[in-house]
Amino acid sequence: MCIEHKDEEPSIELRHVDGLPRGKWCGLLTCGHIWTCPVCSQHLRGERAENIVRAVDHLGDRWQMLTVTVRHRQGLSLKALRDGLMAAWRRTRQGGRIQRVWSDRVSASIRAQEVTYGDDNGWHPHVHVLLRTTEWDEDEKDALQARWERAVVRELGEHCRPDDLHGLVWSEPFDASRDSGQRATYLAKLGLETAGLAKEGRFNNRTPWDIARAAAGGDSRSLWLWREYSAATKGKRMIELDDRAQAAAKRSRELEFDVEASGEIQEVSRIPVKRDDVRALRRIERRIGTIMVLVLRAAETAGEAGVQEWISYARANAWKPAVCKAPAPHDNPQREAG
Repeated sequence: MCIEHKDEEPSIELRHVDGLPRGKWCGLLTCGHIWTCPVCSQHLRGERAENIVRAVDHLGDRWQMLTVTVRHRQGLSLKALRDGLMAAWRRTRQGGRIQRVWSDRVSASIRAQEVTYGDDNGWHPHVHVLLRTTEWDEDEKDALQARWERAVVRELGEHCRPDDLHGLVWSEPFDASRDSGQRATYLAKLGLETAGLAKEGRFNNRTPWDIARAAAGGDSRSLWLWREYSAATKGKRMIELDDRAQAAAKRSRELEFDVEASGEIQEVSRIPVKRDDVRALRRIERRIGTIMVLVLRAAETAGEAGVQEWISYARANAWKPAVCKAPAPHDNPQREAG
């Protein structure tokens, strides 16, 4: 939910990061809901992704991703599944041999939660954990798997016990200082792609944004699912850096500010947007729920001309009655009009 801020004229700020423009709305009051607001989600994901890049680059060394999930089936509550998943993961790492191994091997971690929905097996919450870690031997991995299964059974019951193939999945490790291709893949998944606006469900699964678009188009089942998803994720953290990763990101930012102060200033520009134009965009938000995000994308790819194209489309269509089915978002408003 984004509304005008009366003390500041609306605009889009374009900040060039590593040569690529990144846009954000200014002059709007935002809700800060990373799970359910498409505008705030994109903005907050961008901030988290930047912190992840900073932390990984600053710390360097060997990193590896661990994906954690539980068995699920149709009819299980998302809140119960998500809460049980997180409680089981905390229990897995606390106490005994695993806590000692974790302390010895893991020197920083970044965690991201993701939720999808499948018509066959219902809600599928899972966690991606990016670890700065030395290599675990097979005996240690087996011990982690066994403890994870016991923790899940204790928190959620035998019917959610994960199997050996999918319960814990280790990625291929990468060296942060050399393997930029692998690093980019994992950073995108943690910071930007996870349940993201541009991500589409796979294997008959739907992302929350798929559900939101169907709900906006009048699908009653999707509306019910969206309400359940919103309630289950309210107040929960999606992407979290531990204290060591946070400190590394902060130090990286301080070093960059020192460079900027010495004369290498990052390029920043603004595209003004009239208040009436913001209102026109908001009036078609029911039909195109991600309209404010699409305008940001247009600003990043086509500058002011791209923004004005969306504004013209909004002004021409703002007062038309909502269609039965919401169109899928595209970068080009003319494709929407078609």
